[in-house]
Amino acid sequence: MALEIASARAYAQDLRAIPEQAEVTRTRLLPAIDAILALLAGHRAAIDRAMAARRAALPPGIRPEIGEPSLATYPVGFCRHIRDQVWDRALADPAFQALLGRDVILKKVFILLKGRYFQNAVQLGNLYIDVANDTVWTDKPKLEWQPIAEVDYTNVDDWPTFAAVARRYLHVELYPNLLFPFAFPAAPFFAIRPGGRIDLFFAQDIIFLKDVGQGMRRILQLLSDDALMARRLPPAYEALVRQACSPNLHDVFPLEFAPAPPAAIRDGVVAEFIALRQQPPDRALAMVEQYATLLADATRRLMRMNLVPPADELARLRATGAIPAEHPDAPES
Repeated sequence: MALEIASARAYAQDLRAIPEQAEVTRTRLLPAIDAILALLAGHRAAIDRAMAARRAALPPGIRPEIGEPSLATYPVGFCRHIRDQVWDRALADPAFQALLGRDVILKKVFILLKGRYFQNAVQLGNLYIDVANDTVWTDKPKLEWQPIAEVDYTNVDDWPTFAAVARRYLHVELYPNLLFPFAFPAAPFFAIRPGGRIDLFFAQDIIFLKDVGQGMRRILQLLSDDALMARRLPPAYEALVRQACSPNLHDVFPLEFAPAPPAAIRDGVVAEFIALRQQPPDRALAMVEQYATLLADATRRLMRMNLVPPADELARLRATGAIPAEHPDAPES
């Protein structure tokens, strides 16, 4: 049951029309949609003002942390930040809560929009609301809404689909993560960014959490893709990662550098996650939560190492198609 609880947390981020919400959506939310959007727009405007003040207070020449969007180009890249900030403000807004009532579903969602974008949004009854619609193209309206039935989307539910959207949206090239096998169940790919940086590709832990409650079927399917698993990280990148992380000092990097073939990953760490059902429920859930926290930390640390090969090697790898071309408009994360 504990592992199903972990999976339920991930499934809660799916966008899905709920039959029981149809009536309240039709009779209460749609008639009040202009008022609802006006309140959300007010919260978005307050966030924009706060971010403008932060930008104005920055000393000249200050650059963002590696992998973080730049305040200089706000709101581009701030989709999740804006969604979360609007969410927090709306929950604390009595006027907004009064419009909804207690029987309306209100939750954060993370979806794949139009087969091209990672999207952090909000589900309100059977409505989809994006309060950060201008974070890729700034000439778009800041807010967008649609009935869920009219949204072109899929939920985040398998690695191949997620990887395909990543290639289109982030302009990255992906390689199997066979260097940190312990991370594979939640971060099975390395992503090479258009700027040349190598990252662990961590999907907000959604696919992993769904997997732990269902026998790790998604990661097993990925490991069975022989063509994908035969792809090898370019040697220049493996050398960079080895040099930075192979001392296996936790203070430097929290994952063990221990290259392994797919079969060893399947029979090792993946089998251990499958066997978690044999653990006491509280212990199993705690282990999953600790693992997800560790992976999020490792992803941040590797990103901030900013591992990039020399310029001549980057040019050679781009010429062969092993890594993506430079793309100035590619989102950082």
